[in-house]
Amino acid sequence: MKNILSLILLLLISSNVISQKWRDSLMVARNSYKMGDYSKALRYYQSAQKNAPKELDFSDEIAQSAYKSDAFEQAEKIYSAKSNKNDVNQAQTFHNIGNARMKQKNYQGAIDSYKEALRKNSKDEQTRYNLSEAIRQLKNQQKKNDDKKDPKEDPKEDQKKDQNQPPKDKKDNTGKKDNPPPNDKKEEEGNTSKLPKKTMDKILDKLLKQEEETKKKIRSTKGNEGEATSGKDW
Repeated sequence: MKNILSLILLLLISSNVISQKWRDSLMVARNSYKMGDYSKALRYYQSAQKNAPKELDFSDEIAQSAYKSDAFEQAEKIYSAKSNKNDVNQAQTFHNIGNARMKQKNYQGAIDSYKEALRKNSKDEQTRYNLSEAIRQLKNQQKKNDDKKDPKEDPKEDQKKDQNQPPKDKKDNTGKKDNPPPNDKKEEEGNTSKLPKKTMDKILDKLLKQEEETKKKIRSTKGNEGEATSGKDW
């Protein structure tokens, strides 16, 4: 009989200890949340839920603490689990799922959640605004992905390619190579330095002949002057 009473007393004490433990954890969690220490609040909420009676549900507070501590994926899982139950305020639950997905840049998932929330409560203007923002962000995301698939050529890269290639001859509009600029000075007459050798020899012979004929004419003129009279008629 004494053994049974001792066992009952031990169970009562253990129950009181466990009860006190989850109550203490819950108090610490709520105080930490008020102080803005959301990571600590999350840990103590989870501890309180683990030791609390099954009929007690702290999932809303746990999910909110997870969201505030940037554990968005965890918050989404908790809210999603609630949405599968007969939740009294399913519209708010789907709204919160949408928020968690937005933080993860899962814009299509957020759109689906916000739409589901509006089906439950079409008068929620905040959800409607969040839906329009999710649609806008999804369009921007898709545009960025399209730009990555078809990137525009970088002019700097083109310049590097041109520098690496060997220089090409300049061409005019007809596709022909540019001729060297013409010499503004006209060549002097009689300049035969660029003529073929045979042609140059012929020209030299011609010049010599002309020079010889000129000399003959000069000699002939001097001889005639010696034979002239004084010009007086007596």
